[in-house]
Amino acid sequence: MKRLGRRLFWGGSVISGGYWVFRYLRPQHSTLMLNDQVVIITGASMGIGRALAFAFARRGARMVLVARNAERLEAVRREIEPYTADVLVLAADITVDEQLEQVVQRTLDTFGRVDVVVNNAGQTLGGWLYEQDAQKIAQLIDVNLKAAIRLTQLVLPHMLKQHHGFIMNVASEAGRTATPLYSAYVASKYGLAGFTDALRREVDGTGLYLTLVLPSWTQTDMIPTALIDLLERRGFRIYTPDEVAERAILGLVHGENEVIIGDWMVRLGIWVERYAPILLRLYWRLAMTPEWIAAVNRVGRE
Repeated sequence: MKRLGRRLFWGGSVISGGYWVFRYLRPQHSTLMLNDQVVIITGASMGIGRALAFAFARRGARMVLVARNAERLEAVRREIEPYTADVLVLAADITVDEQLEQVVQRTLDTFGRVDVVVNNAGQTLGGWLYEQDAQKIAQLIDVNLKAAIRLTQLVLPHMLKQHHGFIMNVASEAGRTATPLYSAYVASKYGLAGFTDALRREVDGTGLYLTLVLPSWTQTDMIPTALIDLLERRGFRIYTPDEVAERAILGLVHGENEVIIGDWMVRLGIWVERYAPILLRLYWRLAMTPEWIAAVNRVGRE
């Protein structure tokens, strides 16, 4: 019986591991060519969103840039103008439903279609949950999750009608691994990951595709310098927004369900979270040093 039990255990492990590889690494067929495609990007004024605007523009896409700061958006428009003249700049608060509706309508009025939506806008907040401001938590959930769901909901009828559409949801590796002191942020990214997985099944066979992007630590204004320095000393690679954007677009074009942007440490962490979470629990008991806590406490508060 013990021998049979061991065989069942290892057989199940092989099947489970094989499914994981198939599920997350196997590309789907995709016919996406970005030339002349109409692309909406939220959070396009800085960071990964700005880098994505450049990456799409260089491939000949027609761009709809969305963010709250009109001046920054205009600066991005001028910078990508050599690559594409078809750029629509829309200053909007994506947490306001009426403004999201206007984004979609203005896009349709200008270009007549929507081919790609990139839900990239995001906020972060670090520190002990009981010390965080309730309004900031609500705002974070609204930006990171609710707005992405609502914008996707608004464009779906048009994409389904044209039997063609691509949704790229930019989450985080924190959407697959639970990082302490980032509880609300992790909740929003886990939610975005689950939303992507569920909707992908919902629209299967309709000509719509969803890609979940899971960047690791990226050098943006959302991460304080002190935290970046600490992460590098701990062996983590810090990615540039341009690196994230290029890898994300390749994943979209190749029809990948999930794009993990990270080194072996990140990939190992995602695997361990799924199959041996107690190991990460033990890791964080050691990693939650006073220096780490002090650095993360500054996230979203400066």
